[in-house]
Amino acid sequence: MRALRRLIVLLTTVLAFTTVTVSPAAAVGDDYPWRLDSTWSADRWGFTKRQCVSFVAWRMAQRGHPLSNATQRWGSAHNWDDAARRLGYGIGTKPVPGSIAHWNPYERAAWYANGSRTANGWLTAGGYGHVGYVQGVYSDGSVSVVQYNLSGNRAYSTTRVKAPRYLYVSVATPR
Repeated sequence: MRALRRLIVLLTTVLAFTTVTVSPAAAVGDDYPWRLDSTWSADRWGFTKRQCVSFVAWRMAQRGHPLSNATQRWGSAHNWDDAARRLGYGIGTKPVPGSIAHWNPYERAAWYANGSRTANGWLTAGGYGHVGYVQGVYSDGSVSVVQYNLSGNRAYSTTRVKAPRYLYVSVATPR
């Protein structure tokens, strides 16, 4: 019975978020070390595993810019723009590879569904906001973002969006 409930919740989640292309946890590109972790424990940077903040903190550490929740007080995704300002990092609307895409709670962003070359939908962040790692920038200013837990299922996904803002933690602030 428990397995059936989990399946129903999973199917409901997938159907509710058909606007997001979600890859299986073990898909190519998902090299996150806690992708199979079933606990709600903290990673080495002080963020809950398999959440967007943990994934981005891990990706930033890979790039030589570790983020410590204990010493830098990043908090939930909705705090990240304030934390970046407080820590002296740049924030802006021009994306660059290696920047962090950021949404405050319930904030919307243009989304490109099913390989479209023009925005044809909206991505809306949840109540804690959302962050993702910008892996590429398209000529129209949209970005390819890799992330965890966008749809609340603690899974890896990629999507093409235009985020409301970008945090420049590991890259120079664009002019």
